[in-house]
Amino acid sequence: MPAHGTSLTIAGCVVEVTHELMAVDDVHLNPDNPRIRFQIQHRKGGKALNSDELLGLIRDQPGYDALQKAIRKAGGLYEPVILRHDGLVVEGNTRAAVYKMLNNGNKADPRWTKMPVVRLPSTVPASVLARLMASYHIAGKTVWRPYAQADQIYHLRHTYNLTPAQIADETRMTEREIEQYLEAYDYLVKEVLPQVSNGNGSDILESKFSHALEFVKRKSLEPFRKNPDVRQQVAKLIVENKIKGVEVRELDKVLKSERASIALKENGFKAARQVLTETDPVAESKTLKTMKGLARSLGKMTQPDITLLRTSDNARQALVDLYEAIHNVAAVAGIKLGGKNA
Repeated sequence: MPAHGTSLTIAGCVVEVTHELMAVDDVHLNPDNPRIRFQIQHRKGGKALNSDELLGLIRDQPGYDALQKAIRKAGGLYEPVILRHDGLVVEGNTRAAVYKMLNNGNKADPRWTKMPVVRLPSTVPASVLARLMASYHIAGKTVWRPYAQADQIYHLRHTYNLTPAQIADETRMTEREIEQYLEAYDYLVKEVLPQVSNGNGSDILESKFSHALEFVKRKSLEPFRKNPDVRQQVAKLIVENKIKGVEVRELDKVLKSERASIALKENGFKAARQVLTETDPVAESKTLKTMKGLARSLGKMTQPDITLLRTSDNARQALVDLYEAIHNVAAVAGIKLGGKNA
């Protein structure tokens, strides 16, 4: 099939591209793809991989097997791979890897000898290509896992000097979200990874990004983030698997308790939570915490709400319902309430 031209809008610029069927061997996998870039830098010691090693690394990524099955069943691609002018993959590394593997498995099958591609001109700057990858895989339909999104955001910020506002435009994220992703990535690479004592910790970015993101974005943890000792302690907890990402959301409660903090450091978050429960059993009950909150709210009731109680049948009924519910619970629990109406 002869090549034919069309246009593609990238970072606000209209670029003339060509649609082609290209020989599989002329398509080159991209080691700078965010899904594998960090792994190459840390797991592989940063050394350049040969084509077979690169292909193997891509095959190890989550989702590869399902994609290969889908492409093999369909007999081809419904969406072309996007290439740089020299055949290097810009978008579609995994699809290209699938084609190469299917071709390696059966050289005689014509379905896998050529793949549909969109070839970009040589005039497109590398920074624009990086923004294209972000728009496809952070804001687009084929979304990378959060760690890969963070890696690409960090790449755009520090390699191509895009501002958080510019990155937010490309990714459809807010500027604040971009700043949080950058801070979480920075924390993982500069403070968490150095805590790894065996191996090179390449799985930290992949499996622990949610931990770091929760740590940097929680407003309740802001005063603790300013403490270098706490930052180091949390880094060790992450590396030693003593805290889950969702548990970071409650970390401030633990850090406010000296006993719980000691338990956290020695035995992890579950042990720290147990200390909190023993100190204040109410802390583990959503209903009882709601009751405490309601009691505080009633104590701060404003004049307009009091006026409603005096003038509104619905407001008075809400108070009566609350009164009856409290007395019913007290009776079941064997608690005698004080006051002349008890």
